[in-house]
Amino acid sequence: MKKAMSLVLSVLLIVTIFSACSAGPNSSLTEENVTSTVDAAFTALQEFDQEALEKYVDSKTLDVIMDFAKDHEQFKALGKAIFGSLTYEIKNIDLENKTVTVSVKNKELSSIASNFTRKLLQEYSTLDLLAQLKSDLWLDNNLSVLTEQISAAQMQNEGVEITLSIRQEKKNLVLSFNDEAENAVSGGALSAIKDLI
Repeated sequence: MKKAMSLVLSVLLIVTIFSACSAGPNSSLTEENVTSTVDAAFTALQEFDQEALEKYVDSKTLDVIMDFAKDHEQFKALGKAIFGSLTYEIKNIDLENKTVTVSVKNKELSSIASNFTRKLLQEYSTLDLLAQLKSDLWLDNNLSVLTEQISAAQMQNEGVEITLSIRQEKKNLVLSFNDEAENAVSGGALSAIKDLI
């Protein structure tokens, strides 16, 4: 009986220790938690970790990419290619206004995104293009070319400062990315595409 009780207590102790270690950032608005949340969010971007992105990042454009990535591995590879070289540095945490300013630098992707989008719009109508996005063969052929171009791109010379709003959820903090922030972390790709569409 004592051995069984010792075993149960040992298991509970181990579970408690691991839970405490793996808890990560929580919803308390402190500089430490904001820093941990920024680290978690940007690591999730770099690795295109969809589960962590859903937890720590609020971004309309990213949500669209992740919706496609749920059904198509090619979009996961594209996400990793776009954000894999992204670097960041926290510049300021403003707890009173619930914001964090981050300097980000990525590969220069505006011209790559612009050229790729322009070519697609010349070849396909909007409806045809939407239909093609469901075809794995089409995605394999086209997105692999795009990811290769992204891999060969040069890093930006200067970082871009963005200010992210911080939202408190039940279990963690969430960083909200507006259009300007989305464009900065995408290496300019977002505005290049929006200018053409």
